[in-house]
Amino acid sequence: MFVNRGLIILITALVAFVLSYWFGRNYRSEKAPEHDTEKTSATSSTRVKPRQVFSPKRPPKANEADLPDVSFEALADLMLRKRKPLRDVVIGFSSPEKAAAFALEAPSRGIDVIDESGPLASLRIRLRDPAKAREMLGDWKEDTEMEWNRPVSAPPMPRAEYLDGEKGFAGDAADWMDVPENRSEWGRGVKVAVLDSGVDGNHPSLTDAKLSSIDLVGGSHGPDGAYLGHGTAIASLIAGTVDGSPGLAPEAEILSIRVLDGEGSGDSFTVARGIVEAADRGADVINLSLGSDTGSQVLQNAVAYAREKGALVVAAVGNDGTRGVTFPARYEGVVGVTSVDAKGRQSSFANYGEEVDIAAPGVDVYAAWAGDGLVSFSGTSSSTGFVSGALAAEISRNPGMTSDQVVDLLYEYANEAEKPGTDILTGKGILNVGRIENRKVNGIQDAAVVGYYFDPDELKGGTTPFLVNVQNQGTAWLNGVSLQVEYGGLSRNFLIGSLDPGEVRSEKLFLDAASAADSEGVRIKSQVTLSSGRDAKPENDVRSSRITLPSPSSP
Repeated sequence: MFVNRGLIILITALVAFVLSYWFGRNYRSEKAPEHDTEKTSATSSTRVKPRQVFSPKRPPKANEADLPDVSFEALADLMLRKRKPLRDVVIGFSSPEKAAAFALEAPSRGIDVIDESGPLASLRIRLRDPAKAREMLGDWKEDTEMEWNRPVSAPPMPRAEYLDGEKGFAGDAADWMDVPENRSEWGRGVKVAVLDSGVDGNHPSLTDAKLSSIDLVGGSHGPDGAYLGHGTAIASLIAGTVDGSPGLAPEAEILSIRVLDGEGSGDSFTVARGIVEAADRGADVINLSLGSDTGSQVLQNAVAYAREKGALVVAAVGNDGTRGVTFPARYEGVVGVTSVDAKGRQSSFANYGEEVDIAAPGVDVYAAWAGDGLVSFSGTSSSTGFVSGALAAEISRNPGMTSDQVVDLLYEYANEAEKPGTDILTGKGILNVGRIENRKVNGIQDAAVVGYYFDPDELKGGTTPFLVNVQNQGTAWLNGVSLQVEYGGLSRNFLIGSLDPGEVRSEKLFLDAASAADSEGVRIKSQVTLSSGRDAKPENDVRSSRITLPSPSSP
């Protein structure tokens, strides 16, 4: 019997796709270790449910090979071969008037206009009649720019192996950032747009919040409110009031703009529309705990539009643990946020690159969820919520400052981490709200051991150099600062001398590379002391870590 070869190939491809999707979905669904809730600041009345948050169904990256930068010629070629694009197309025009004219003519010429944005002079289109559509696009070729409507999603839950060995915050993230307990007025008069999966305004943490909502997606919120929960979590970190998950700016107005569907995914055009909507409604801060692996002109244009309106755009850098910040965090003018654990170490799951601007808590953070409980939430999404909350708080407390000056305030008073100065792991450093608030209080003495840094380019045989970094995190000039470091059976003493407020000083030491590559690693304990006066935060005077490095022989 004759068998259609093309049909066999098609069926085989479909089976392979289904199997790969199933395995990928289950791999992403590994649970994070549960946290001991008895050791947190959550009250007995707060129902804490440490659990993994959702993993959005993102299209496999392999599909991106089928989606080169679109052009009229590429689209025409697809139509000539009677193939439909894998996704909708975004088409941009030189003016809103031309976009409106195209939209009016399109239905009669085989093109469905799915969505539109007047301020961005852009349309989201779908080709219904390839022959007619090709003819019309040819007529408009000189006035249009086209791109694929790119997939966007919240960063997936970090895999379990990424969280192994990281120290979580639980309900102590605000205290860790030195956020004052009394902040009842913080955020007053400031509007924060949360572009996400929606917000559950009935959650106890948000019932007193000033909340308004816009849904640009419609349809289901997913099983058991799972995807509604992600947006709720972010909103609670900004303006929540429940013990164990207090927001940094409880008086801020939350504008929830739903741009993720019931599967936890969205697209660049809808997110761009949401950014424009937020800016037009007067948002001071736009929180984007989401991202895409590929760039989008319409998304970049939306960011520029919001910045021109005076809004601050804050975005997560991604949870893939690779070099390469996701979009829109990668765009100029966006505050790219990464995650650190409770030891001030850059999270192993966090993406990194030159576009990282600042770090904030992102491991085992307690946040609200759909319903009435809290979840243990890890990822750059939560870090982004904290930074947005801090910006809202400082905008309300510094009415004479521009938005850019407030951002610089966060950078200037960030705690040093990783490599001294700006680096690709934690940007300008780790958010410290207390230092911002105390910057005008004279006489605060606070010397801190802020971390260890190994240069990957220097991990060779023999000895491995590393830096021990000390920072003056107070407001007083420090003199007589000394440092003691114990490691590998050795003890070294250093006279740091004087430190200006905010200044960082490093001492270089050397580890036996073979010992550091051992499975047990090397214990390093560092302590900074002052020759006179009282240190305001003795808890950051000592830092103890076990360091394990890759074998020098490893590639």
